[in-house]
Amino acid sequence: MCAGPRIDCDACGRNFPVHEDGVIELLPRRAAKLSDDENGAYWQGYFEEFRKPYRANPDAIAWGAPEAHTGKWMRKRLRQVEALRPLVVEGGPGRDHVFCDIAAGAGNYTLSYARHFKSVLHCDLSVDNLNYAVRKARNLGIENIFFLRMDYFSPPFYKSLDRVVCLDTLIRGERHEIALLSAIERSLRPEGRAVVDFHNWWHNPLRRIGLLPENFAGNRSYRRKDAERLLRTAGLSRFGRFPFHQEFEHAGRRRLLSYALPSTRLVYRFGSTSNLNRIAASEFEATPEAAPCG
Repeated sequence: MCAGPRIDCDACGRNFPVHEDGVIELLPRRAAKLSDDENGAYWQGYFEEFRKPYRANPDAIAWGAPEAHTGKWMRKRLRQVEALRPLVVEGGPGRDHVFCDIAAGAGNYTLSYARHFKSVLHCDLSVDNLNYAVRKARNLGIENIFFLRMDYFSPPFYKSLDRVVCLDTLIRGERHEIALLSAIERSLRPEGRAVVDFHNWWHNPLRRIGLLPENFAGNRSYRRKDAERLLRTAGLSRFGRFPFHQEFEHAGRRRLLSYALPSTRLVYRFGSTSNLNRIAASEFEATPEAAPCG
């Protein structure tokens, strides 16, 4: 339990603890209750994590931390961090803007993008993820990141965020995806933008139909039409699409092979309706698919 400082909310009358390591607890009163039979293991883990008290743990390892994965696995993830950077910081968002990573995990995006923004919000429900990311930021001397323990179905923001990412998270089932996309949309300022991704079903369909061993642990991947249907169902009528090939280290090779191979991720940017699909070809994969939808 936290016996230290707390943040009072005049609107709801609640007070929220601030832990000694700086993590702020902003959980809603109750966990989400979605009518969803998909991915029971995820929902069980979600409820267990929601009820877990926050305690500092100097040995915690986050999902996506380099210590928990091979170098090859990490290089693939960090390629996406670099490739998506221009989608998030394009045009110089300005030192007064707030960047928020929802389901931020080990902090690969918050730690990498922090220098581009005045303030960064690292948001996660997981106690281990937050412990790890706090320790990593301190070791790197990064001081403009605020660590929030929150439930992404009930984010404590309303039309207040300039830039949001939520990546490698829309994999749990359609009702989960729609609820999360709707929550992100409510959190954006009118001029704000969000970047999300879906795992592309066509990237390795042989696994999905059982001809190769499944390596996705019961999670979901989507075809383009399905991903865009979910976006529209969540109230997002306009978005730009940016297919990303995670396997190829060099941007030039990605651009060349992207014409022949299905993308690893279907990346979408939504929010402010201006220039949603506009990005310099030299900074992202130049493919004929990066066109506005809706």
